[in-house]
Amino acid sequence: MSINRLVEIGKSALFTAQQAISVTGHNIANVNTPGFSRQHITLAENRPENGSPGQIGTGVHAEAIRRSFDAFVEGQLLASRERLGEFTASSNALARLEPLFGDANNLGIGAGLNEFFGALQDVATNPNDLSARTVFLSKATALAGRFNQAAADLTAAQDFLDRQVGQTITDVNRLTSRIADLNAKIAVAESSGQQPNDLRDQRGVALAELGELIEVSSIEDATGQLTVSAGRGHVLVDKERTYQLVAIPNSGNNGLLDVHYGVGAGATTSLTSVIQSGRLKGLLDVRDQTIPSLRASLDTLASEVVTQVNQQHRLGFGLDGSTNQDLFVPTGTTASTIAVSLANVRQIAASSTAGGVPGNNANALALAGLRSQDFASFGNVTFQEYYSTIAGNFGSITQGVDGNLKAQEILHAQLTSQRASISGVSMDEELANLLQYQRSFEAASRMIVLADEMFQTICRPNTFCGPMSRFLCVTTSISEKLKRVTMPRGTSATPSFPGSI
Repeated sequence: MSINRLVEIGKSALFTAQQAISVTGHNIANVNTPGFSRQHITLAENRPENGSPGQIGTGVHAEAIRRSFDAFVEGQLLASRERLGEFTASSNALARLEPLFGDANNLGIGAGLNEFFGALQDVATNPNDLSARTVFLSKATALAGRFNQAAADLTAAQDFLDRQVGQTITDVNRLTSRIADLNAKIAVAESSGQQPNDLRDQRGVALAELGELIEVSSIEDATGQLTVSAGRGHVLVDKERTYQLVAIPNSGNNGLLDVHYGVGAGATTSLTSVIQSGRLKGLLDVRDQTIPSLRASLDTLASEVVTQVNQQHRLGFGLDGSTNQDLFVPTGTTASTIAVSLANVRQIAASSTAGGVPGNNANALALAGLRSQDFASFGNVTFQEYYSTIAGNFGSITQGVDGNLKAQEILHAQLTSQRASISGVSMDEELANLLQYQRSFEAASRMIVLADEMFQTICRPNTFCGPMSRFLCVTTSISEKLKRVTMPRGTSATPSFPGSI
């Protein structure tokens, strides 16, 4: 083997050690970067030269820089993100509704019913007491107000979730555009023989964020580009092209936004009913199912309270002899419209007969008895029991969602840990690699120095005489050849070796 070949071997070892150090440094620099996949360099032997007594090696080269990546784990993690996005959105939305059932602070409808019938009992005890009648009328007004406030809170929560649906659609479109842009960059890099590890990581982060918003599936083609679909095969990203989601008000659903998918020529199709997971699913479930169900139940309760109380109140007589009077506005009653119609406390019909005024309290007792009466429209339960059923059902929904969320958080943490064991950066491991590559770099440098010293020995004056010395002692030493060593990617370094001329 010639001395020049020894130099070339040393150079190959020097360059590959430097590349390995760069890869290790890149890993260390991105230890806290979300979605980063640890990279590793793959080294391979150079093609050997034929010689005697056999082939002689010619050094080493960096064959590839690859990222540590497990497609199966990434797929599991994406599915986990979708469910986590759904349950997180549902849990947060339901938390906004919890104040509706503020009976622990005597602010809810249940407490209002108790106060209403309690004040009515006071009227029955003192039917001619105007102050008791005044308190009862104020409690009736307060009960109606609590129904009104609950309905208003439901509407406000629904409107808030609707705005969140619109914002989420905007975020979906932003992320699909990001993925399409990265697809294009990855395809260019792949076509030129490069390995765009960092671009793939960035695309993976965008895909994970997209999965938190809406259920997605993806397929990678031979060029490295992804096709991303949502729902039941609706393509959102096709290589470098995107298909946008559109928020369209639904007149049949109080103008709330539907999620539509563009199918071309300005036409769209609704995806609202086919979205299976992700943040959109959680928002839509609470907006279109939980809130309407709560509103319908409260409307039923308000209507039945008005119907039963008015029906009994009409049978009695007030202090002024009035009869057939409604306590509440009788028609079109919902939680949002319930209101007291009676203004004069003397018209509160506590008496069962006109002749029994003012001491007769039979009708007031009958009204107070509605508190414990079962009603077929509720499934043979009382007002309070029906309200407790509403609150209990809501609590069960909330508990179920929170339980699913906690379970999904545990699963997500496990999958994240599994990914970290595969793709994450271990500082201990990287520092060990750094020392190893540093030693390789130093050894390669020493090899080049050794080759230079060997050449200097050959070229030293008086080592040989005659024509052979003139043949061996060439004008340019190895050290001169190595004065400027071209490094990878256009960088350069000027090594200094002992004995260099």
